Amino acid sequence: MTDEISDVILERMKNEGSEEVEGLLSYGNDTAGGIMVPDFIALKLDTTAADAIASLQKEFLDVEMPFYLYVVDEYSKLVGVSSLRQLVVVPPETPLKNFMTTDVFSVQTDVDQEVVAKIVARYDILAVPVVDESNCLVGIVTVDDVIDIFREEATEDMLKMVGAGEQFVETQSVFRSTRIRAPWLFASCIGGIVAFYIIGHYESTLNKIVYLAAFIPVIMGMGGNIGTQSSTIVVRGLATGRLNRRDIGSVVLKELSIGLILGMFYGVLIGSVAQFRYTLAGLAAAVGLAVLCSMSVAALVGSLVPMLFARMNIDPAVATGPFVTTSIDIISIFFYFVIATALLGL
Repeated sequence: MTDEISDVILERMKNEGSEEVEGLLSYGNDTAGGIMVPDFIALKLDTTAADAIASLQKEFLDVEMPFYLYVVDEYSKLVGVSSLRQLVVVPPETPLKNFMTTDVFSVQTDVDQEVVAKIVARYDILAVPVVDESNCLVGIVTVDDVIDIFREEATEDMLKMVGAGEQFVETQSVFRSTRIRAPWLFASCIGGIVAFYIIGHYESTLNKIVYLAAFIPVIMGMGGNIGTQSSTIVVRGLATGRLNRRDIGSVVLKELSIGLILGMFYGVLIGSVAQFRYTLAGLAAAVGLAVLCSMSVAALVGSLVPMLFARMNIDPAVATGPFVTTSIDIISIFFYFVIATALLGL
């Protein structure tokens, strides 16, 4: 909402109490504090199981996530957690401190919402407790909120990957949508101009063997496709937490190996087509090697750039946009003509 509308609503809520809402508004929209629920079950260390059950029946009837009982000390600092199952299987006189779990996954209020979502997904928990700088429990982020986060983050990444910004575009005006998408397309335009000059540099080579031009689209297309595949796989792995930014060596080596294997397969296939169509061994070899180099380098770039962006704390989704695609096109066309010139003696 706009500031004016927010102020009006908060003013009308004064009689009913708006302190809770104003407290939540003090946190960033995309932080744990901004998305947390301030209603939770918090009990003292010495509370017995019987007293905890009585509290659930009387004081915490409206709590959104009653599956976890958080245990706090006399200063409201989070020290443990108990599930409902643990609560009902112990003797009624047992205090919470005797059976609670002290290894609690918690986040501070300023932690990014995407980090919270990853914790829920990785450890299969229904809620994450949110604490302040003093480790005092101030709220929880529930699994239904995490689902919304994954949807928002996935949409944002998809928009970035195709160079359409990072916000919903369905309701934006024509002018705003054009302004957002134009800079990303400018990268493709610059790449096309560079490719044009590369091809122009080898114009004499094309004049001697016009057949070379017939394989430019397939070489650029194969490189661009595998580059997009690699970058998409890496970005998704980083977003879901299945890949760690510190594993850059193993991730890049794996994608490069895949690129080499697929490059050899399709290099032989497309090179065989060139040999069958034009019966020129040199041309077939040049096309095959160009496909191999194009796909290998594309897999390398497509996996390396997102990992480097993640190491530099830059959103890796940006790396799968027109910048990487355009750079792969330029590299592919350059390798093609260098290899063809060398093998055909032009």
